[in-house]
Amino acid sequence: MTAPITFTLDLEDHRPDDSWPARYAPIMREVLDALDARNVTGTIFVVGELAEAEPALVREVADRGHEIALHSWRHIPLTAHTPESFREETRRGKALLEDLTGRPCEGFRAPTYSLVPASLFAVDVLGELGFTYSSSVLPAANPLYGMPGAPRQPFLWPNGLAEFPGPLAGVGPLQIPFLGGTYLRLVPRPALAVALRVWRHHTAPWTYCHPYDFDTEERFWWVPDSGRMAPLLWVGRRGIWRKLDTLLAHGAGPPLRYRLPEAVAGGVFDPASLDRPTVPPKVAA
Repeated sequence: MTAPITFTLDLEDHRPDDSWPARYAPIMREVLDALDARNVTGTIFVVGELAEAEPALVREVADRGHEIALHSWRHIPLTAHTPESFREETRRGKALLEDLTGRPCEGFRAPTYSLVPASLFAVDVLGELGFTYSSSVLPAANPLYGMPGAPRQPFLWPNGLAEFPGPLAGVGPLQIPFLGGTYLRLVPRPALAVALRVWRHHTAPWTYCHPYDFDTEERFWWVPDSGRMAPLLWVGRRGIWRKLDTLLAHGAGPPLRYRLPEAVAGGVFDPASLDRPTVPPKVAA
């Protein structure tokens, strides 16, 4: 039987520019109501800039029993940082979330799975700042970011930081993080049920969503870097809760901070065996 699946959500903005009204706050409250009705609590990864703009929303999420974790200060890839800029912004985000909730911020998720060999400096920085876990690695090749060769089960980095990699399913070299976002909305429910049976060995699975995954009224716009795939970001939104109910039919797993034993059981992974880039990461403007 598949281990219980933890619900996670990346609380971030989704609009072309500030001339469009922000939609994430009312959509997030609808999601919270739906989770309450299902008796589900999970981990919500919050972008720091959003928390600064909507502190009441962050407090409400925490007051409804969900774990609050950090989804970076700005929603930019880790490869756009230097170690110094990442440390400064991550310290700032962690402090803000802890101030808003009165609770430790233990978890971190990199935007777009951008913890890759070029950005492994982030692992040490997260450990220095007191995080206990990350959920930032896609352990397969991907057109954007991926870390082929990383474990597919939860594991520990050499400094003791736990990692919950994105759950994958597929055939041969075609592996996708089928439990979240656009992938979850596109996978037919029968295929989802088959994937869950095949994939039942995973020790700490989690699904991931964004407020826009539930936003059936959002106007279409061309999302940067999505190219011709942009329309797929709008497909399947009306059916997202049916998919999630399939995933959570046997009960939801706890927030990720309660699943650290699974990462400890996975042992230590030394990333020294991974291919490293020959050029330093790009510095953000």
